[in-house]
Amino acid sequence: MGLMKTLTKVALGYAAARGVDRMSGGKGLQGLIGGGAQIKGAHPATKAGSQVTDQMQQGATQAAAPMQALLANLRTAGFDLSSMMGGQGNQAAQGGAQKGLLSSMPSTGGGGFAGMLAAAGGAAAMGGKGAGALLDQFNMEKSAPELEKSAGLMLRAMIQAAKADGHIDAEEKAKILELVGDDATEEDLAFIKAELEAPIDIKGLADATPESQKMPVYSASLMTIRVDTDEEAEYLDRLAQALGLDEPTVNALHVQMGNKPLYV
Repeated sequence: MGLMKTLTKVALGYAAARGVDRMSGGKGLQGLIGGGAQIKGAHPATKAGSQVTDQMQQGATQAAAPMQALLANLRTAGFDLSSMMGGQGNQAAQGGAQKGLLSSMPSTGGGGFAGMLAAAGGAAAMGGKGAGALLDQFNMEKSAPELEKSAGLMLRAMIQAAKADGHIDAEEKAKILELVGDDATEEDLAFIKAELEAPIDIKGLADATPESQKMPVYSASLMTIRVDTDEEAEYLDRLAQALGLDEPTVNALHVQMGNKPLYV
C-alpha cells in the first residue's frame, strides 16, 4: 500500500475526529477554537502577536453569536449535538483519564471506523483543515522513496503526539490500526505497530526531519491532540525547540489550524 496512503488515511481519521470532537463539546461555535493549555513565551513578538490573535478570535466569536443562539435553542428543543455525536465530546474518560481524539469517538458498531468517517460529514470538513494543509506541504514531484520517507516522518509525529500525555490507550491504538486497514502491507503494519509501542523520542524525530519538512512534522503532531493539558503543550514546546521553529512561527501554525497560540 505504501506509507503515503497510510498517512492519508490516518490524517483524515484524525481530522474527522477533531471536527466531531469540537462540534460535540457543547460550547457552540466558540468551541471550534481548539487548545487551552499554553506556554509562557520569551520571543519579543509573542505577547503582541497573541494579543492580536485573541482579539481576532473574540471578534469571530461575537460575529457567530446568532449561530450560537441557534445551537442553544436546538439543545433546548431536545437536539443535543453531543449525544448525537456519541455523548463523549472532549470529556474525561471513565476513571478520570483523558481519552485521545480517536478513542473518544462514538462507537460505530459493524460499520467500523470508515462508517464514522462517512457520518462525520460536515464536522470532519470543519476540523479537517489541518489534514489538507498538512498533505499539501508535500512536493508531489519528489520520487516515491522520498515521499515514503516524508510520510513515515508524519506518521511518527502523529503517533508521538498521541502519547504526549504519557500514554496512548488501547482503544486509540486499535482505531489507528483500523484506519490503516486490511490492505496495508506487512511492512506498513510493522512500522505502525513499532511506532505505537516505541517511547517518545523528540530528538530522534527532529534529527531525522529535513529542513523542508519541519513545519509539516510539527503540524502533524498538532493535529493529533487537543492541546488542553500541560503535558501536550510541553510536548509541542519541546518539539518546536528541537525542530528549530521560533515562537511566532509556531503560533502562526496553531492559529492556521484552528487553535489558540501555543505561546503567550
